Amino acid sequence: MSAPPPMPAVPPVPVHGPHRADCPWCGSLRLRPRPARQDPRYKGAPARSVLDRCRDCGHAFRNPPLDPRPAPPAVRAGVRLRHTLAARAMLRRCPDPESWLDVGTGDADFPRTARTYFPYTSFDGVDPTHRVLRARAAERVEEAYVGRLADPHIASRLRARYDVVSLFQHLERVPDPRAELRAALCALRPGGHLLLDVADPRRLCAPPPHPAGLRAELEAHGCAVLTGPRDTRLVARKEASAP
Repeated sequence: MSAPPPMPAVPPVPVHGPHRADCPWCGSLRLRPRPARQDPRYKGAPARSVLDRCRDCGHAFRNPPLDPRPAPPAVRAGVRLRHTLAARAMLRRCPDPESWLDVGTGDADFPRTARTYFPYTSFDGVDPTHRVLRARAAERVEEAYVGRLADPHIASRLRARYDVVSLFQHLERVPDPRAELRAALCALRPGGHLLLDVADPRRLCAPPPHPAGLRAELEAHGCAVLTGPRDTRLVARKEASAP
């Protein structure tokens, strides 16, 4: 029996992305930072990145972006619980998807957790770092794409391909969250589901026409929001008439 292929090496990545002075959602310069702090529940974990909030549109984002390297074990344990709850929530609404894309997947921790509830689903992953290639070698995802989902060469290849697209605290980390959200919707088939988790739940329920209201944004793009205003995550269905 031949030996398994070696695990791909992950190139070094910068600790933080560049700091920005404007809101990536609306371009406003009126930002209100929440200082980084150490969470007493996670001993040994680094202080959180600053979560800036735009005073005009309400968009909250990591500034500078969080370290793209794997989080400390204590933090990852909390993330696994969040992943489990999200997978269960999707199981009630879409019990047997054929294909699933996890955006910003990193080491594909969410597909590994979700596979317990969706054993027959094909999981793919996209991530701006080469960690997704290591996830493919570990068979956590079947196809791996290095880059942003909104990159033209990725978006065109994945158009209308998936039954489910998931984004876990991803919009807060990208320079153009609206473009990334549109790309996620384009990757969905008609009738497909979007699973969205954000660092600040208030983003989910900002009332229209508030630009930061993700519900209003999704409805404007032909999606039906299936979760209530008090849910900590958002599930939306792409209608057949959506572009």
